[in-house]
Amino acid sequence: MRPPVIPLPKQTAYVKHEKYISGIQFNKRKLNSVEISLLYHGIENNSFGMQMISGFAQVAENEEVKKYFIKGKELSKQILMVFNELMIKSDLKIPGESFGVPLDSSQPPFSDKLMMYLINLFSNFSLTSNALGTSFTLRPDLPLKMLNMANDIFSFAKEGAKIMIENGWMEQPPQ
Repeated sequence: MRPPVIPLPKQTAYVKHEKYISGIQFNKRKLNSVEISLLYHGIENNSFGMQMISGFAQVAENEEVKKYFIKGKELSKQILMVFNELMIKSDLKIPGESFGVPLDSSQPPFSDKLMMYLINLFSNFSLTSNALGTSFTLRPDLPLKMLNMANDIFSFAKEGAKIMIENGWMEQPPQ
């Protein structure tokens, strides 16, 4: 997956009007390089995560865990659609997937416990990435979208934590 190429500026440009940081509904400006990199990072991570969680869903032994993984795959798809749409609206090429697809195997390479832990870890990374994205963008529509996604990711992670607790898989950190 190649990131979008941004030509180096020949000179420093300065913001001349407050319109640069306004416009929730009208006259949205194109994405800047920082915003493009945040979206690209989200696309890359969710593409990889969606492939991994798809593989986990097909080999999970616990039916509740399998349903949870399928739900996570759909969440990744939603996030990818939002990020891809933002890229398209700024006339940018959408990065292609380079992670492959899960094999037809039904033999789990890991225990359900370990797969749940990995998805919980990735969910936490995704929340951190969205928080970073909301603090580095000056386009007011992006933090709103990222906060909505963060809410969905948090709900998903919390549901996973409940499954881990019910199955005795979640270790308590030192107090």
